[in-house]
Amino acid sequence: MRIQIIPDQNYSERMDDEVAAWWRDSVKLHRYKSFDGTKIQSYYALNPDADKAVVIVHGFTEFAEKFAEVMYYFYGEGYSVFTLDQRGHGRSGRKVPDPNLVFVNSFGEYVEDLRYFIDTVVRREMPDAPLFLFGHSMGGCVSALFLEKYPDTFKAAVLTSPMLKMLFGTMPDFAVGTLAVVSQALNWKARPLSGAAAFSPEPDFENSCATSEPRYLYTLKQQTAHKAYQTSVPTYGWVVEAMKATEELQKNAAEVIIPVLICQAGLDTLVDNAGQDSFAEHAANARIVRFPKAKHEIYRSPAEELEGYYGEIFDFYSKNS
Repeated sequence: MRIQIIPDQNYSERMDDEVAAWWRDSVKLHRYKSFDGTKIQSYYALNPDADKAVVIVHGFTEFAEKFAEVMYYFYGEGYSVFTLDQRGHGRSGRKVPDPNLVFVNSFGEYVEDLRYFIDTVVRREMPDAPLFLFGHSMGGCVSALFLEKYPDTFKAAVLTSPMLKMLFGTMPDFAVGTLAVVSQALNWKARPLSGAAAFSPEPDFENSCATSEPRYLYTLKQQTAHKAYQTSVPTYGWVVEAMKATEELQKNAAEVIIPVLICQAGLDTLVDNAGQDSFAEHAANARIVRFPKAKHEIYRSPAEELEGYYGEIFDFYSKNS
C-alpha cells in the first residue's frame, strides 16, 4: 500500500490543506440528466498514471464530498476515481420538495442511475479501463443489485457495511410488514418516517456511526456548511422500497459472479450483518473480512484501524486486476 493514512491528531488541518487542495486541482464536476431526466451531479478525478478506475456509491443520506478522503486514497494508490450524488441526495435532483427527506420510487432507479453514469461519464473518460466498485451501506445494496443485473461491468467489488438486510431494532418482522402495508394503503409514500430525527448541527459523536471523532466532526462541518448535505430522514416509501430491494438481492445473490469483498463492522447498529453472511454464502465468489472495533462507517475509523481496512481493499483489488 503506497498511501499514508491521515492521522487523527491533525486530521482537520490535513483535510483542509492537503485533501482540499487535491480536490480543487484534480476533481472535476459534471452535472447531467440521468435516464429519466433526473439531474445528477457527479465527480471524478483522472489519475494521469492510472489505467484502471474505482466507482464509489455512497450510502443513505450521504453525499459524494463526504468521501473526499476515500477518493484521495484511491487516487494515491494509482486509480482514477468516479462518484455521484445519488438521486435524492447531495446536489442531485429530488422528487420531494423537503430536502431533509429521502424518497425513491424503487431501488431500480438507483441501479439505472449507476448504469447511466458508467455508460455516459465513466466510459467517456476511460473507455477501456478495468473498473472496480466500492459501495457503502445503501450504496452496497445498490451495488449488489447492479452486479446481479449487469454482471460483466466490474472486475471486482468491495461492499463496505452493505445494507443487505435491514435492521429495525426491537421492532418484530410482522410489525415492519404491517407498517409497509399500512403506509402504502394510506398513500404515505412521501411522508417522513415517524420518529426519524432531522439533521442537527450539535455534535453527538457517541451516537454516531464513526469511531474517529476528528473524522466525525469534519463531516459534521461539511453538513453544517451546506444545506444540500443535511438530508437525514427516510420517507415511508423509501423504507418500503429498501425492504423490497434487500429481499430481491438475497434471492438473486447467486447471479453475482465477480469477486466480492464484504467489509463487516463488528459494532454495526444500522444494518443486519446476518444479511451480509447470507449473501456471501450464496454469491459465487464472495468473502467477508471483519472489523470488530468498527461502527457502521468503517471508513471513519481511527487511522490505525484504517491501515488494515485499506490494506485489505487494495490487496483485494490488486489480486483481481
